[in-house]
Amino acid sequence: MVGVCLGITALPVVSQAQEKPDCALPDCDQAKAFFSKFQKATDSNEKQAVVAMVSYPLRSYRNGKATVFKTKAELLTAYDTVFTPGVRCAIKMATPSDVWGNWRGFTIGAGAIWFDRILPSSAKNMQPSDFSKYPFGVFGVNHGQETDKTCALNQDMPMQP
Repeated sequence: MVGVCLGITALPVVSQAQEKPDCALPDCDQAKAFFSKFQKATDSNEKQAVVAMVSYPLRSYRNGKATVFKTKAELLTAYDTVFTPGVRCAIKMATPSDVWGNWRGFTIGAGAIWFDRILPSSAKNMQPSDFSKYPFGVFGVNHGQETDKTCALNQDMPMQP
């Protein structure tokens, strides 16, 4: 299967001060359900489950530069550098109403992660009724001040690596 291909150098981070768009895409409910499972796995530090919910290659953006992880094994080796305390906290703090999407896929709040359906390259002219045939996968992780700021707002939450 082929994941979403992005021709950009970094995924946008949405400022917390901006109003986030509503999730009006036809498969938004399924995206929220996927996010909930991903959130639980991340919060429980279930590394094997988390890497199984990734669409490879995964791009991890830090300071405008992407690090690409092509396999589960590569991601497991660098897991704590991708799913840093700030990223994990942003995922934990998000609620289903924080999930929104556009032509790039779905994201949460400040854009800590991006995810979408994992579609084969042969998928053309899909109808909303076809979406359920394909699973979701995380394809991008953003590291940045906005992601970290999400968690700085909640001083009571432990930030363990």
